[in-house]
Amino acid sequence: MSDRPVGDMAGERPDAWAEAVVAGLDGARAAERALTEALRPAMSLKEETAQRRAEAVRAAAMGLGAEGCASAAGISERLLASWRAEDPVFDAALSAARSLAHVHGVVPDVATNPAVLRVALDAILDGVPFVAVGALVGAKRDAFYRLRRGNLRLGALFGAAQSARRRTMAPGRKKKAELKGYRLVRIDAPPAPGADPVR
Repeated sequence: MSDRPVGDMAGERPDAWAEAVVAGLDGARAAERALTEALRPAMSLKEETAQRRAEAVRAAAMGLGAEGCASAAGISERLLASWRAEDPVFDAALSAARSLAHVHGVVPDVATNPAVLRVALDAILDGVPFVAVGALVGAKRDAFYRLRRGNLRLGALFGAAQSARRRTMAPGRKKKAELKGYRLVRIDAPPAPGADPVR
């Protein structure tokens, strides 16, 4: 193994580099979950909510919209809206963070902002379909797909995140995800033997 930083290896073997980066991200997420679990007996719902709200404000400071902030906090957009409606201080903090990003020209661009790229990769690792990840980070669908095809490193990172997600998916969920097309289902009971067909 080379002594050079992982980022320097991208030119040589982008797939291996991307797998190492994604494994590091996934390891950091696992460590975060373990720390939270270790504190859980002492952590109240109020403290956990405060932590999630802080993640949402951090995402807003990166210029992300409501969908990206909710994803970064690990909650639904609906819950984020509920928190904003019931807590004017949190709502003001989120708005101020977005304003800060706007005033300082922070663009939620997955190609230039590492924090936004991390939100995108975390979403993929959480099972969000790639087609929906672009919307989370404020990218239009076509532009997001072009970015993946046009940037070797980003394409490798997205591919590695999807592969890591498939490896950790439960076998039943994996089969369900792999099903394509339609499945015909009979919704009426078959006629009893010897019964006259309905005319």
